[in-house]
Formats: sequence, structure tokens, C-alpha cells
Amino acid sequence: MPATISRWRSITASVFLIIGLVLAPVSITGLWATKHVTNTEGFTQTLAPLAKNPQLQEELSGQISQAISNQLQLEERINSLTGDGFVSSLVPSGQIADKVDGIVNGAVHNLVQSNQFASLWESTLRASHAKTVAILSGNSSTVSLDDAGALTFQLSNVLGEVVNSLTALGIPGLGALTNLEWDVQIIQSDALPAVQQAYTLIETYGPWLVYVAAGLLVATVILNPRYVTRSLIGLGLVTGLSALAIATLAADYAGEHLFANLDPAVADLIYHQATGSLTGTLTTVAVVAAILGAASWPISSILRRRQGTGREQVGRPLIEQ
Repeated sequence: MPATISRWRSITASVFLIIGLVLAPVSITGLWATKHVTNTEGFTQTLAPLAKNPQLQEELSGQISQAISNQLQLEERINSLTGDGFVSSLVPSGQIADKVDGIVNGAVHNLVQSNQFASLWESTLRASHAKTVAILSGNSSTVSLDDAGALTFQLSNVLGEVVNSLTALGIPGLGALTNLEWDVQIIQSDALPAVQQAYTLIETYGPWLVYVAAGLLVATVILNPRYVTRSLIGLGLVTGLSALAIATLAADYAGEHLFANLDPAVADLIYHQATGSLTGTLTTVAVVAAILGAASWPISSILRRRQGTGREQVGRPLIEQ
């Protein structure tokens, strides 16, 4: 009977160990997502440092400058006034347009490098994420993801500051330019139901699933103390591989599918800024678990020897006195 009980304890411990190791990286990711992805304030604080990044500043400068240039259409306006005759040869519309574009680019570049832009960027992140959360949670009846499944960053407040600066410099024709959107295609329209379901699961189970995984691993060690090294080494292995996958395979997928409309360098920047804390957490867990697992190896060896000795004594026939 004791041998049967011991066998079932080992089987149960093995099952708990497997489930716990599978849930470990999933639960850590879920807990991270509730703080940095689905939470508007956490999302904003995670991506807010990008406002100081030169690559993102260059990307947004190009977006805003192009929107202003499209609105002005200065060269076309000059040509429409001068026509094709002698006057047009005296008025170099292309050179004038280039100079105005240079002024616009300079004004935009100065703004995106300022502290004012950092504040505007935070408010943009907060508003855009709040709208997206409303869509994913099914609480929005007035807005929806477009056909490309884009997360839209409203840059109207940033654009408004640039327009005011340029108007003060004497550049006319910008009054009608009041709206600018920067789309990041992160959700394809046919994948929206699956994403909404994933969002619901994260919101429902993300905060406490990590305790289930930890409880299963603790129960494994209680049922069979010899598994302490296996549990720790296994935890280090699965979390380490998960961190590697997020930094490589998931990054490649995001660049090819989620941020396909962005410059690759900017897409990579946004992805690693968003997931850096998750990768760091998984890596930390992996290193700590591996160190503790290596340190516990002598203890597990002693427990295995004692259990083996106990089995030999149970199986040895009694010697009659």
C-alpha cells in the first residue's frame, strides 16, 4: 500500500509539474498584459519614452510635414496663378515650394524635439488606447476598427501646435488643416473576434493565473520533494525560451504583419519598447530559477538516495531472531 500511494503521489506531482510549467510563461505574460497592454495608463507609460527617440521623431515629422505639404499644394497654387506664360518663368514655383517645405520641416522638427511634444504624445497614446480598448471590450457602438484593423493615433493636437507656429510665421492656407491620423495596422479585420476574445481572457484571468501556476509548482514539490530541482530548472527553461521567442520570432511576426505600414526600424523600436519589460521579467525569472535549481541539486540527490534506501529496506525480508 505505501508503494502504491508513493507511486500515485509521483504521478500527480508529474502532472502538476507539466501543467505548472506550461502555465508559467502564459501566466506571467497575462499578468504583464493586464498592466501594460490592456490598461490605458500602463500602456501610456510604457510607450511614453518613445517621444524622446530620434527614430520616432523622424517618422512623425515626416507624417506631419507631408500632411501640411499636401494641404498647402503651394507649387500647384503658384502655377495656377502664373499660368504657362512669361510670368511663370520669372516665378520659380518649385524653388518657392521647396523653401516653404524647409520652413515647415524645421518647425515640425523643432516641435517633436520639445518637451511640449512629449506631453502631447502621452495624451495621444492615452486617447488612442482608450478608444481601442472600447472596441476590443465591445463597449463602443460609435467607433470601430477600419478594414485594415488599424490602431489609430490621433495626432490632431500635435498638428494644431505646428499649424499655429507656421501661421505665426506668415504661412497662409493652413486653417483647414485640423485633422491628422497616424495608423498602425495591428489587427486585421478578420482577426478582430479572436483578438476580442483574447482581450476578454486577459482581463478575466490575467491578474490571478500566475498564482495558479505558482500553486501547481509548489504542490509538485510538496507531493514529491525530489522534484524541487526539476521544477526550478524546468521553470528556468520555459521562461527563458519564452523570452527568446518574444525577442525574436514574435518580433519578426510583428514587423511583417502588425506594423507592416511602418518603417522597419520604427516598427522594431515600438515593438521592443512595448515588450521590453515582459522580456526582462521572463529573463529574470529564468535566471533566478536556474540558479536556485542548480543550488537545490545536492538536496534532491540526498532525497533520492534516502528514498532509494527506504525502498530497499521495505523490500528486504525480515530476519528471524
